[in-house]
Amino acid sequence: NYTVDIDLSAYGKGTLELSLEDLKKMDKVEITSTLQCSGNRRGGFNEAGDRTSGTAWGQGAISTAKWGGVRLKDVLKLAGLDDPIQAEDEGYENVRFESLDGMSASIGIEKACNPYGDAILAYEMNGEPIPRDHGFPLRMVVPGYSAVRNVKWVSRIELSKEEAEGPWQRGLNYKMLPPAVRDAGTIDLAKMPSMMEASLYSGITEISPSDLGEDAPLKPGDKVMAKAKGWAWAGGGRNVVRVDVTGDGGKTWSTAEITEGGDQKFGRAWAWVFWSCDVPAIIGEDGKIELASKAVDFAFNHQPESCAHAWNVRGLGNNEWYRASTTVL
Repeated sequence: NYTVDIDLSAYGKGTLELSLEDLKKMDKVEITSTLQCSGNRRGGFNEAGDRTSGTAWGQGAISTAKWGGVRLKDVLKLAGLDDPIQAEDEGYENVRFESLDGMSASIGIEKACNPYGDAILAYEMNGEPIPRDHGFPLRMVVPGYSAVRNVKWVSRIELSKEEAEGPWQRGLNYKMLPPAVRDAGTIDLAKMPSMMEASLYSGITEISPSDLGEDAPLKPGDKVMAKAKGWAWAGGGRNVVRVDVTGDGGKTWSTAEITEGGDQKFGRAWAWVFWSCDVPAIIGEDGKIELASKAVDFAFNHQPESCAHAWNVRGLGNNEWYRASTTVL
């Protein structure tokens, strides 16, 4: 008996109630999309500056799934939105989502109705009904955007002149404030945009040293080879074109091989890629080697070396080089 309301009443088109079965009669699409919490790697900000507000994540607040459902643009058209550009010209710039648990968020109409934007109202995850914790029976999937815009347990979709209300859209929770601001109460949050399209990220998941002194004992300062594996992802559908890995603090770089995900459509690369790289690394005084990765997307954005310049109260958007170490001595 679950239904979702598609509310175009402000636009003069009324409200359409759709059941899960109604949606399943529409054309189905499948999208593989990575979702990442905007606070992923927040712990790095705590190391670079003052403590931030929120869980001190490492690189684990991210994952990927294949989502099945119907295009949001098709649902809106069924409800009476025939000309999104005209609606936008009339000021209806926002598509708002409401959840059964009271959460609300919104995206722009340009994303919601873009045939290449692939925003869907999903009822399947990896070929099965979406599990409860992931949004059963319906959730939004807005690929390339911060995960908070992918609202779970959707009960209402509304075309509006205003963005969604509440802390997830208008409050501090998802606003990346300037590094000079230590007290959010001193600024006008309404003038600060919420996080929408995601940036550029990478991570290292495995380091396997090799050539560990079979011929002669190793010591700090020596160079060894290591195989590194990891992931990379860019928001906005921007394809990851390269991942660079260093074992000497950025003096030299090795180019990784993209082993999976490199064949995604141009401008619609919604999912992460996996990579592998053989890297020369210098042994530190602590007997460890430290590797760092940085991704490059098709706009040739590069991850910055440090997040210190981007410190913010909420600890959002840390995309500095990802560093990982392992002991070899």
